[in-house]
Amino acid sequence: MSGPNISEQVKFDPDIEGIDPALPHKVTLRSGAVMPIAAFGTFHSDWAQDYMLDATKEAIRLGWRHLDTARAYENEEVVGEAIRQAISGGYISSRDELFITGKLWNGHMSPRDVAPALENTLKSLGIDEIDMYLNHWPWPNVHTPGCAGDHRNPDAVPYIHEAFMETWSEICKLKKAGKIKDIGTSNHTRACMELLMRDAAEDERPLVNQMEMHPLMQQTELRSYFESEGVVCTGYMSLGSPNRPARDTFKEHRADMRDPVIQQIASELGVAPPRVCLNWAYQRMNKSGGYVAMATRSDWILDNLKASCEDLLSDEQMLRICGDGTPENPGIDANNRLIWGQVFLWPEADGDWRLLWNDKHVFFTRNGYQAFKKSWDEHDKALKETTHQG
Repeated sequence: MSGPNISEQVKFDPDIEGIDPALPHKVTLRSGAVMPIAAFGTFHSDWAQDYMLDATKEAIRLGWRHLDTARAYENEEVVGEAIRQAISGGYISSRDELFITGKLWNGHMSPRDVAPALENTLKSLGIDEIDMYLNHWPWPNVHTPGCAGDHRNPDAVPYIHEAFMETWSEICKLKKAGKIKDIGTSNHTRACMELLMRDAAEDERPLVNQMEMHPLMQQTELRSYFESEGVVCTGYMSLGSPNRPARDTFKEHRADMRDPVIQQIASELGVAPPRVCLNWAYQRMNKSGGYVAMATRSDWILDNLKASCEDLLSDEQMLRICGDGTPENPGIDANNRLIWGQVFLWPEADGDWRLLWNDKHVFFTRNGYQAFKKSWDEHDKALKETTHQG
């Protein structure tokens, strides 16, 4: 995958005026908290890291009030500095004008590491309390920063509910201590969420799940289930992340913004394809969810935010994208997942990234997983001993 043309993708223009921060659509969470549905993303390809401070500060200037961050993005200090500069520059009067989402990284899911991880996040961002804290992935598997797609951690494990609930309990303690306002998950599957909802107390249930969602990967059924449980869904990869790391790019992938239906609708409306994708994200399913988007140009940053302010797409245009299950209106959902997560695979997955998402390897207890692992190891050993390896 070739790198971006930086001169075209980075341009901050102080003459571009922002919008009233009250205009973007918001959803009310089960706790009563009000969350702007448009979140400015701070995930980056390597080239964008150098521009994250200016881009985040510019997003705040132009009217964004929800920042999506994570320890794994390795730039919380940069985001914190952008917030400080936005305050000193008069774009906001205080941090309280922002809704900030953070995430507990896989490598910090051991119960003893949860509180220190949050403290580091709060210190880096320069805040005392975070608005939304998500458990980033359902298992504690880590990878080397910047690793290639074939990287594997031999200690990686599938979802083990017993272990996850120990981590979740620590997150809940920090919420009760006033360090976190609300809690949620990220990349949870249905089976993982069903178990969490079964075992969490009412005031310890997640309020948000962040998941991959874009026109070619709509996840309508999964989102409907989450929302039936009172969990608001917000989507990452909303624009297909065309400059994502090479390890997350495969020949099977399609580009949402190049889809003929998206391009045709963009032509009809006289807007760019990204605007169609984000307006779709805002308008679908009764405007009940959100999206994450990042850009490093003032005009793109503003346009991405404006998508959450008006019903740009007609019902007929929405139908062409979403479909209704009939041959006449198939929609364009192609289950075209862009984040396979293959770097997180455990040995027993045998290289099949689909096991990250299809709930075939979900275990109640550590003992249950160890029994499965023993059986698998014995089978794998016998297979290697009896199969020609030429």
